[in-house]
Amino acid sequence: MKNPLAWFAALITLLLSACGGSPSVPGMPTGVSVTAGDSRAVVSFTQEAGLEYWIFYAPGDTVAFPGSMQVSGYRSMRLAQSPQAITGLTNGTQYAFIVAASSSGSKAGPTSAPIAVTPRPAGSVWSAGAVTGTVTLNALIFDGTRFVAVGDAGTILISTDAVTWTAAASGTSANLQAITFAGGRYVAVGAGGTVLVSTDRITWSAAGSGTTATLNGIAYLLGQYYTVGDGGTLLRSTDAGTWIAVASGTTASLYAAGAYGDRAVVAGAGGTLLTSANLTDWAPAASGTTATLRALAQGNGRVVAVGDGGALTGSADGLNWAPAASGTGSSLRAVAYGSRYVAVGAAGTVLASTDGLTWAAATSGTTASLGAAGFGLNTYLATGPAGALIVSQ
Repeated sequence: MKNPLAWFAALITLLLSACGGSPSVPGMPTGVSVTAGDSRAVVSFTQEAGLEYWIFYAPGDTVAFPGSMQVSGYRSMRLAQSPQAITGLTNGTQYAFIVAASSSGSKAGPTSAPIAVTPRPAGSVWSAGAVTGTVTLNALIFDGTRFVAVGDAGTILISTDAVTWTAAASGTSANLQAITFAGGRYVAVGAGGTVLVSTDRITWSAAGSGTTATLNGIAYLLGQYYTVGDGGTLLRSTDAGTWIAVASGTTASLYAAGAYGDRAVVAGAGGTLLTSANLTDWAPAASGTTATLRALAQGNGRVVAVGDGGALTGSADGLNWAPAASGTGSSLRAVAYGSRYVAVGAAGTVLASTDGLTWAAATSGTTASLGAAGFGLNTYLATGPAGALIVSQ
């Protein structure tokens, strides 16, 4: 609420009218429903013109206005618009919701009956999302306000809600394989050593990478960008404009770049894992698998790598790795961490895990191969061929 005094005055008015201070009040809101999501709930109701709607909610199986105002965690939202997302909730905690209407901000009607729901992590229930076009998307990120996705034929797409996507001119037809946002810059990499840089998501410029190898992954750590690619290619840069080749010590193709704490981690063919504390000196780490590793993610005190044949391996320090059972033989192409880990791959495979150790299959609703995954706005996204998108909230 932008004006706390105005909100408080409006709440006092509602209190007085709820106690009988106003004889003319709107009726009880109708069509009220509440749907649980990841750390949130969506409250829907039939919205009538000329009325102002309030949502009251609190932890527990019931809530009342004004009776629950002393309950710990009690909250109210003025000027609610259906459907209204209530965010900042705790997964696994039950919350009850009611809706009331006032007329011209001065009269409060009776509240709807309490509806209780329990928010839960996304990643288990998936549905088809908006089609993003006809081009396969290979990577996506969320920068805090917008999703940015990159893909084949130089495709760059931007969205505020994962529903409506707007194309940005990349200036290249090269397939883009990875993207990061850090250090005030968006950096995308791809085929033929392509590196694109932007400060606003809209205007992109090419940077010389000094290589023609396909670049498959990019990350940022210790004030530097680092990108990896085919044939053991490894580059670093402080500004994303000038790149320096670094000896990786391997000729295996590298497909993913990430970090755990202050340690950089890259992964690739044949179970290759390399780590570095300074982005210059790299050392191999035993992954515990010979499968090609294609993606990395960190969260909940671990870093996880996924790859071909359902390969999964993880570490609590970035140095010592141990495989985990995925329960699938399908190749995994991407992994993201939001409220938990979600890995996606061939034949519509989706796996979810809270700790990176124990994984469970989720129903994706598709048999198409999924090649990229991301998390933002309490929502997981996964991309498929020809612009397909699935979502989980």
